[in-house]
Amino acid sequence: MEQFESYEELERRRRERQLRKRRKKRRRIIVLILIIVLALVCVFVVPILRGPALPEGQTVTVSIAEGSNTRDIAAVLKDNGVISSELLFLIAVRNSEYYGKLRFGEFELQGGMDTSEVIEALATGGARKDTLSITIPEGYSVENIVQRCVENGLGTAEDYEAALAAEYDFAFIEYIPQKEGQKYRLQGFLFPSTYEFYKTASAEDVVRTMLAEFEKQYKTVADDFEGVYDVVNKAALIQRESKLESENARIAGVIENRLAADMRLQIDASVVYAVSDGAYDMERVMNSDLNVDSPYNTYRNKGLPVGPICNPGLAAIEGALHPEEHNYLYYHTDTTKNDGSHIFTETYDEHLATMN
Repeated sequence: MEQFESYEELERRRRERQLRKRRKKRRRIIVLILIIVLALVCVFVVPILRGPALPEGQTVTVSIAEGSNTRDIAAVLKDNGVISSELLFLIAVRNSEYYGKLRFGEFELQGGMDTSEVIEALATGGARKDTLSITIPEGYSVENIVQRCVENGLGTAEDYEAALAAEYDFAFIEYIPQKEGQKYRLQGFLFPSTYEFYKTASAEDVVRTMLAEFEKQYKTVADDFEGVYDVVNKAALIQRESKLESENARIAGVIENRLAADMRLQIDASVVYAVSDGAYDMERVMNSDLNVDSPYNTYRNKGLPVGPICNPGLAAIEGALHPEEHNYLYYHTDTTKNDGSHIFTETYDEHLATMN
């Protein structure tokens, strides 16, 4: 009689086969993981253990182009044999005190320097040739900036007219509308700071560098660029109106309250921009100036100006992003304190009373 295996025996053998398959699969996964780890060690750990890419006693001069970002700098260093890994350099910069502070120019780097020393050299030293430093104060208009740059020998007024109309590849640019009556589309986005340029830098180099600085700084206070145009428009008004950073958010609150109440903003700085053609060289606003026919005049037109009236600093931008909640609709300079502060009131009668 033919012998048949029992159901239990068949089931036992099936489980054993499945177990052997799982063990083989697990071994393959472990081997794959080991291969990946070994590859990572070869790519990242070995260069560290091997030490600096540039041998001691050797010196190399690297040239970092103006407007270079950290990735560009890493590529130049790798090409010149200064670093072994671009990725490790980027990580080291990100976690260093010099993040966002690497400079352009020519730098002599010595063999034996570790990554942190290279980063410090790029941020604080280097052999710079034929450069000049220009400070752009907060509240400067495009017109003011162009004048200062031209006076320092960086291009001509015509060069800047062309540069301001050029196309630039920054994420926030798409949020800047083209409006009828808008004098400069990039007004408000040339970030005020101290810059160092090659004397041969073009007007486009200057504009691009300031736009890059705006993008970097704005990302420190906002999650994205949605609504950036209105934020900068309000911040520009705040920048020209406020003498004390502590009042920025309060003035921003007045702007929001007036917009919500469908009132004209009636901000003197907008009149000065229109009447002075962006030069801000007026000592006082006359009553006759309040009727100037300009889309920037907030005495004549409701809502925000057609565009920013200057280039605000980070504190003014933060004020516009986080306006103080209150019921004030009016403010004027406190002539008693004479410290740049303002008196804020809720009604027009209170406003008039505090001016006496």
